[in-house]
Amino acid sequence: MFKLSEKLQKTLLSAYQNKGPGYQARTRYLDENKQPIYINRLILEDSPYLLQHAHNPVNWFPWGEEAFDIAKQENKPVFLSIGYSTCHWCHVMEEESFDNEDIARHMNDFFICIKVDRELHSDVDTYYMTAVMMMQGQGGWPMSSFLTPDRKPFFGGTYFQPGQFIALMSRVNEVWQNQTTDILEQASAISQQVSGAMAARQSLNEIGTNIIDLTAQTIINHYDRYNGGFGQAPKFPHEPYLYFLLEYASYSGSSEVMDAAINTLHVQSCGGIYDQIGGGFHRYATDQNWLIPHFEKMLYNQANLSFIFARTYSITRAPDFKRVACETLDYVIREMTSDEGSFYSATDADSEGEEGLFFIWQKKEIASLLSIEDAEELSELYQVTEAGNFDGKNILNLAKPLELTAKEKNIDYDALIKRLANNKKILWEYREKRIPPLRDDKVITAWNAMMIKAFAYAGQQLNNQPYITSAIKAANTLLKTNLTSDGCLSRSSLDGQASIPALQEDYAYLAEALLQLYDATLDRQWLDKAVTLCNEMLERFWDENNGGLIMSSQGEENLLPSSPREINDNATSSGNSVALRTLVRLFKRTGQQHFYTYAQQLIRAYSDDITQRPYICSYLICGLLDMLAGEQSDKQWCAEGNIHISASCTGNGCLSKIILSITANKNWHLNQINDEENALPIKIETDGFREISDINYPEPVSKSFEFQTDPLNIYEGNIKIEFTVSGKSDVKFPDNLLKLKLQLQACNNEKCLAPENVVLNIML
Repeated sequence: MFKLSEKLQKTLLSAYQNKGPGYQARTRYLDENKQPIYINRLILEDSPYLLQHAHNPVNWFPWGEEAFDIAKQENKPVFLSIGYSTCHWCHVMEEESFDNEDIARHMNDFFICIKVDRELHSDVDTYYMTAVMMMQGQGGWPMSSFLTPDRKPFFGGTYFQPGQFIALMSRVNEVWQNQTTDILEQASAISQQVSGAMAARQSLNEIGTNIIDLTAQTIINHYDRYNGGFGQAPKFPHEPYLYFLLEYASYSGSSEVMDAAINTLHVQSCGGIYDQIGGGFHRYATDQNWLIPHFEKMLYNQANLSFIFARTYSITRAPDFKRVACETLDYVIREMTSDEGSFYSATDADSEGEEGLFFIWQKKEIASLLSIEDAEELSELYQVTEAGNFDGKNILNLAKPLELTAKEKNIDYDALIKRLANNKKILWEYREKRIPPLRDDKVITAWNAMMIKAFAYAGQQLNNQPYITSAIKAANTLLKTNLTSDGCLSRSSLDGQASIPALQEDYAYLAEALLQLYDATLDRQWLDKAVTLCNEMLERFWDENNGGLIMSSQGEENLLPSSPREINDNATSSGNSVALRTLVRLFKRTGQQHFYTYAQQLIRAYSDDITQRPYICSYLICGLLDMLAGEQSDKQWCAEGNIHISASCTGNGCLSKIILSITANKNWHLNQINDEENALPIKIETDGFREISDINYPEPVSKSFEFQTDPLNIYEGNIKIEFTVSGKSDVKFPDNLLKLKLQLQACNNEKCLAPENVVLNIML
């Protein structure tokens, strides 16, 4: 089917034999000993997706110079196929076309064929997906592109049926043989358009808080007020939207925005997109009502949604949000975590050749496993019927949040949850006996960082130390394993072996995660490591000519016609968006001015998109909100990162006790601030709707300094201030949101900083 040198054949055979007895060749072409007939170069790769294609009769190459050099030598165009391991239609095209000898013969005769895992080479995916979108008006995976030997695209699409694919290949070959000049001109024109589409564009318009308001209004205009979520089916979680809406609601006090976020999270966690038995979210819903999911589970969805549910619980104190956050994190610990503590990438939608088979139920199965009373309750709550709602079986889903059900039926919520948890565990144990979907075990740096951030945040907000421990263990493993031999960060690892160099988003996400760990633990090592990562990111990926950050290094290993950049927040937030927020927060925690300067330059580089279409980069707008209005939190950093302030609240909305805990770093202190009557460590004001009483300040200490003759009264170390807030009795958002305004002045033994104003958002 394809010829390889004897030396290469031996290398590939040895790599196959070294896979061990647990390795299964994914192909229909086996010899009488059940050994694969074909072995191509993908057997040398560490991507589970590429290994799925290692025994196709296609002479696949991985992404790299070798393939393009041979294309030039043989004067052949390149067929580039991009997908990922849990992609349903990628599997379909593999089975129909790539594992078909007749079709493979056309591919090998006419083209040099390259297979790419989009989860590893998201820069390659972004560049060629932009081209496909320009040519076809839509895109998706598998992505099928035809390139010139100098890597420029001239035609592209997505999934092709076998007959279509053969006809297309024949036509492309015919045109290449007879109209090469026309193809080269077309490819050059398309490449120029792609480069232009990804270029940074600056605007002369001033960027202020009006952009933040515009972002909120635009997203709300896309809000589905009947079904929740945004836009039409298929319905994706749109985590970047949700991140922004929660931050904006806390900033503005908008009940409309908060209600949109709350309702969306309720319908998502009640729908079939949420695994009601095992926890965790499927990638998206195929219908408008969130019932029928595409059953794959992606690590990044678990990370972002568990963070968002924990964040929403911190605002609303609604118990269902805490439950879903914990169930999702517990699912990740149980099923997506390696022994070393790092996190796997995804699980497939298919098992036993059918999509969703692992997750769906017959009513009689449930009846056979539970008592009559428990089976009836669970079937009623999760809408299980004899007829089913998916191919004669049932996708479990809730008609309404469980806390609302408990209230309507006047039953104890905690008792209901405990009873359901026991019964769902029985169903989960039964489900575990089924053949599970394929799991992609590669450890992607950016996605692991998202998960570390979620565990650290949830552990802090939910007072769950084991979650913080999981975050620390994963961070240590990632920093040890996902490093190349020269000490640089890598994009991923498999079985403990680091892979290709990291992309810009890997640096940004990991720095953000380590900052979250620093906030949760106040352990300085995480801040120092975040600083190092961010400085390396700026050195490797900053575009000195146009500003902003490019996706991949500009070195020799970058084979793309031009360096792609990304600002759009899609299934995950872009590397530039995460970088902006990380730069702003690093500045607040370190006082290092260059972080803030780069943040300003990044906004300027993308100012045209920010002013014209801010909704496409809603997580970046979160960073802009941090810059212009401060972090929306009950914890703040000030004094160049040398003063940390956190607030806790007990009581109810009518009468609440607030405790401010202020920590000053070594050799730093707070000066007394004189008001009309007293000398205080800090001035405290409310938002005007509430009154403060019974303030209990600590006693100052008297200390001498070289620059001052007389001793000064100061406050140092751990400072605690307690007081009572009284006012509105309604504890629903936004009336439970207290904006506490503080004024303080910090000094060390050599200098005093200018007085600072700090705002804490406290949920009563």
